[in-house]
This record gives sequence, structure tokens and C-alpha cells, in this order.
Amino acid sequence: EMDIWEANNMATAFTPHTCAKAGLTKCDGTECGDNDAGERYLGICDKDGCDYNNYRMGEQSFYGAGPSFDVDSSRPFSIVTQFITSDNTDAGDLVEMKRFYVQDGKVVPNSEASILGPQAGNSVTDDFCEKQKSKFGDLNDFAA
Repeated sequence: EMDIWEANNMATAFTPHTCAKAGLTKCDGTECGDNDAGERYLGICDKDGCDYNNYRMGEQSFYGAGPSFDVDSSRPFSIVTQFITSDNTDAGDLVEMKRFYVQDGKVVPNSEASILGPQAGNSVTDDFCEKQKSKFGDLNDFAA
């Protein structure tokens, strides 16, 4: 599952949720990660995902309403999401997801994940997800 853009005028995120089964799948019971039965982390997909939320990653002035933000959500903008594979083909293994914004003809790269330390980057990779889960004390079901 891929939450390509979760947003309002104050926050934005994109969140991949890895699954143990490839392709479209209909699950049942435990396989779905049933929260009510206490089986959230027993399902075939990562319920929490590995989100990239600029504010949570340490950049409070990146996205919001008004001219003081790098991306002003009160004005029109476009979002570009790139899916980078290991061999740069459509059939390769996904290794990175990059996000860019375009506003007033200017390309605005995604903010750096400064809360994760130097060299944390500004895209979703296995390394980013590992650092993010560790920083916030979350179960790294994404790596499973």
C-alpha cells in the first residue's frame, strides 16, 4: 500500500506500507493485522508504514499556509514523487522514494530529516526507515 499524499494546509506526508505478498491481495482475520483482536503486527502488511512528514522530521518551516514556509499551502503547487529502482528500470526492486514540490515555477526539494542526524537525507529508503523507527521507538515492521 502507498499513501502517496496525506495532507491538509498545515502538514503533509507520504507513507509506504510494505507487504509480505506481492500484488493485489484480499486478506482475512489475522492476515489482515486485526487491531481489535490484538493482532496488529501479525498481518501481511506494515500497518504503521514508514512516513515522511516534514514537520516530524525536524523542519517546522517547510510546509504550511503563508509566505514564511518553503511550500506555501495557501497557494497552488504541484507534487512530484519519484520511485527509484535498483537498476533504474520499471522492473527493478524499489530502493528509494523521492519527493519534490513545484511552486511558482520553482522546484523545491523535500526537506532534510534533520531530527535523524547528519546525512539522514530527504527521501524514503530502507536506511531512512530504520533510523526513523529507531528514533521514535517504533516497531520496525517495515523491515520484516
